[in-house]
Amino acid sequence: MKYFGFFVLIFVVAVSVSCKQKQERSFENIAFQEGDLLFRKGTGLRSRAVLHSDTGGIYSHTGIVVQKDSVFQVVHITPGEREDNEREDKIKIETISDFWKSNKASHGAVYRLKDNVWGGAAAQHALRLLQKGILFDHDYQLDDTTKMYCTELVWYVYAQAGKDISFEKRSVLNVPLYAGTYIFPSNIYSNSDFVLVYNF
Repeated sequence: MKYFGFFVLIFVVAVSVSCKQKQERSFENIAFQEGDLLFRKGTGLRSRAVLHSDTGGIYSHTGIVVQKDSVFQVVHITPGEREDNEREDKIKIETISDFWKSNKASHGAVYRLKDNVWGGAAAQHALRLLQKGILFDHDYQLDDTTKMYCTELVWYVYAQAGKDISFEKRSVLNVPLYAGTYIFPSNIYSNSDFVLVYNF
C-alpha cells in the first residue's frame, strides 16, 4: 500500500502531461494555402446534432484559411464562441491551433480544391465579411446572406470568387423546428474536386 500513492501521483502527472501536449498540438509543418478549408469534429452537443443530421458526415464545422499579417489563420462562424465583449455570435478569425484545440475538436482535416485558382479570391471575400462583422444565422436560411452559418460562409465566399464548392449538393431535413434545405460539411468535402491535404 505504501507505493499506491506514488503510482497515483505518476498516473496523474502522466495524464496531465498528455493533456497538455494535446492542447499544444502544432500544425506549423502543414503547407497551408489561402482558400484551404479546415474541418473539425466538435466535442459538444451542437456538433453531435450536426453529425446526427448530416448522415454519413464525419465533420461538424468548417472554416476557410486566410493570410493576415503574413500568418495563415482561419475565418469561420459558429455559435457559442463569443469574445468577452461580444453580445452576439459572429464571424471570427483565429489561429489554426485555436480552431483545432482539443476542447473544440476531436478530429480535423484540411481539404483543398485540386484546381485552387479561386482560393485567394475566396479568402479575400472572407476577410471582407470579417470586417463587416457578419452575425451567425440561427435560422439557417441559405437565401439570406445577411447572416450565415459555417458551411454557408465558405460556400458563399467561394461562390463570390466564381466557384460553387458544393456542386449544388443540398441536404433536406424534415424535422420539427429545423425542416429545410441545408449545406452540410459532407456536401462540400465529399466532392471529387477536393483533395485531402491533412487529417488527424
